[in-house]
Amino acid sequence: MTRSVLRKYLPLIAVALISSVVTSVVVMSYVFPKNTGALGTPLALASASTVASDLSAPNSVGASSDAGATKVASAAATSVGSLPDIASVVERVAPTVVRIDTETVEKVVSPFSGDGLDGLFGFMFGKGFEGGTRIVPGTGSGFIVSADGYVVTNYHVIKGAKTIKVTLTDGREFNATVVGGDEQSDVAVLKIDATGLPFAKLGNSSGLKAGQWVIAIGNPYGFDHTVTAGIVSATGRSLRSGNGTTLATGDLIQTDAAINSGNSGGPLLDLAGNVVGINTAIIPYAQGMGFAIAIDSVKTTLQDLITYGKINKPWLGIWYQELNEELASSLKLADAEGVIVTDVLSNSPAQKAGLKRGDVIKEINGKKLSADVSLAEEVSKMKIGDKVTLFVARGEQKLYVPVTLGEYPVSTGTAD
Repeated sequence: MTRSVLRKYLPLIAVALISSVVTSVVVMSYVFPKNTGALGTPLALASASTVASDLSAPNSVGASSDAGATKVASAAATSVGSLPDIASVVERVAPTVVRIDTETVEKVVSPFSGDGLDGLFGFMFGKGFEGGTRIVPGTGSGFIVSADGYVVTNYHVIKGAKTIKVTLTDGREFNATVVGGDEQSDVAVLKIDATGLPFAKLGNSSGLKAGQWVIAIGNPYGFDHTVTAGIVSATGRSLRSGNGTTLATGDLIQTDAAINSGNSGGPLLDLAGNVVGINTAIIPYAQGMGFAIAIDSVKTTLQDLITYGKINKPWLGIWYQELNEELASSLKLADAEGVIVTDVLSNSPAQKAGLKRGDVIKEINGKKLSADVSLAEEVSKMKIGDKVTLFVARGEQKLYVPVTLGEYPVSTGTAD
């Protein structure tokens, strides 16, 4: 190409290049919009940080007077500033949380029992095939509630244990004794021989609301002093065992703070570092659903165990399930009012009074049982030796059953 020809087409080439660059910028701006990640996710904090930095430099290119940019920076700063200071709470309370290791003796059942082969394999491989015992280890959590070594945990953590070892955050290990426990409320108190210990402060769970921040500390799967945080999902929850028995009636806090095996017995804390619950249960295969015993519901129980070594509260001696429309229909009951007795404990006041499995308790002392009137709560208001009258439906019969409340039995948690 000659110089004359080049001069002739140079303006056209320049226009084409400029047009190409502009088109590329437009296309890239559309495909990768400003302030987004690779997948189009807004980078709110990064953008806000940039905007805030630009606003502090009046002469910079980014010093825009756009009101929208100012709002983004302000909103992001407020959001970050309102996050809870979980680290300082954990630093203060973590030394009060302990690891609990247990050993439980279980009977070994021969896999060939009853088929005629147990004798043969017992001869070949020894007594293990004929039965015997084995040591089953367990791990849980707990927290110190007094400087002289009282430790709170779940009853199911230490139930049946032959040995219990408590490990502090500083690595010291102690053999623990069971002061007492309550299987129904799933709490137990241990004692270790130590003084001058840091201890957790019991808070108030009655004021908790859905959406409040909470912190769980424990030893899930043996990972010591794991900290998780979340919110209160709901209060006043109840859980039932596989057979439908009510384990806790309206005394559980539901949280999305991760609670796993080994967390049981550890504290659920508010942002002031006070214990508002005792982590106790999860629903298998359900994510984000952990449960803790509301601390207000067991304060009296814990104090009784520490002071007297037993629970000074009245006892009826039944397991029951609250009725609902579905259950009432399946049992062919006339209505869904009251609770159905699922078990009557041996030698209990209820057994002595003649209550039976399948009885439907509709009233206590003239008060109809409902969502607002709990049988357990009404009994807890009484004293040992008080007489109550239960209105009971037994098939077609309607009965008034007088019951003298007894003393709550002592649960040591150790195997016989």
